[in-house]
Amino acid sequence: MSSIPTRNQYQIKLFHFNEITHVGNQICTPQSSTRTITVSNSIYLDQLRRVVTEHDPFTDVTEVLFMLKADQIDEDDPSQLALFERMLLEGIYYNGRKYVRSIKSPAMGRTQRTEFIQEKYAADLYRRITLGKIPPLTNIHKWEAALGVSRSAAQRVPYIPRIVVIPDYEKDTIIEDVWKVEKCAEDLEHQKLIFDEKTKQREYFKAKKELRPSKEQLHKLERIPNKTIPWNGRTKSVPDQSEFKTFNVWHKQNRRVKLEEIPFPARSVIIPLLFHRANRRNPNHRYQ
Repeated sequence: MSSIPTRNQYQIKLFHFNEITHVGNQICTPQSSTRTITVSNSIYLDQLRRVVTEHDPFTDVTEVLFMLKADQIDEDDPSQLALFERMLLEGIYYNGRKYVRSIKSPAMGRTQRTEFIQEKYAADLYRRITLGKIPPLTNIHKWEAALGVSRSAAQRVPYIPRIVVIPDYEKDTIIEDVWKVEKCAEDLEHQKLIFDEKTKQREYFKAKKELRPSKEQLHKLERIPNKTIPWNGRTKSVPDQSEFKTFNVWHKQNRRVKLEEIPFPARSVIIPLLFHRANRRNPNHRYQ
C-alpha cells in the first residue's frame, strides 16, 4: 500500500449573487446555506486553519469563510456591477460578522467564484502567506497570480526530504538572436466590419433579454413533443426539435430568431429532470 496520506477536503458554504441583500447600509448574505462546494487542502487553507486555531481554538475553519458565485451578474446592468464592486471593497456581512475578499486562484477566476473570510483573520493570514513581504508597488495581475499559487491543491509531507543543491550554470557570453517586431498595416475596412458585427451582436442579445416572454406566458403554450435517444447505455427523453427549435439549436445552425418574432413563441420546452441536471446552465424554458 502507498504511504502517501490522502489529501484533506473541506465543505465550504456557497452563496449566489442574486441572494445578496441590503440591510441598512450593510451588504448581507442569507443567514444560512444548504449548498456547499468541495475544496481540496492547500497551503492557503492550512495556514488559515492555523490562524483560526490561534485566535479561536474551538472554531472550525469552514465556519469562517464562504464562497460567492457571481455568474448571474448581468454585465449590461450598471447597478449590479456597482454592487459587486462594493462587495469587494467593503465586504459582506454573514450572521452579524464582517467578511472580506480573500485570495483568488486562477481557477476561481474562470468559474466566477470569490471567497470571503472573516475580517479579523485576514491580516494575519496575508502575513503568513506573503511571509510579511508585501511590495509597495506591483502589477496587480502578477500579484494575484503569485498569491493564487497558495491555493493549489497540496498535502502535508510528514518528513523533510533530502535536498541536493546544484550550483547555477554560468555562461560567460550570451548571444541571442532578436526578431524585430514591426507594426502590421491596418486594414481599416476589415476592422470596421468587425466592429459593426460586434455592435450588432451586443444590440441583439440585449434586445433578446428585453423581449423574452415571461415563464407564465410560456406555460400557456403547447409543448414541443419529446423523443427518446440513447444515453450512457440507457435512454432518456429530450425535446424533439426537428420542427420547432430553441435559440441554441438555431445558433448552432448559424441562424438567429428575428427580434420581432421573439415576443411571440410558437412552442415551449420543458427540459426533463435527468437532462436538466446534465445541463444546469440551460434555462428550463426555450422557445422558437
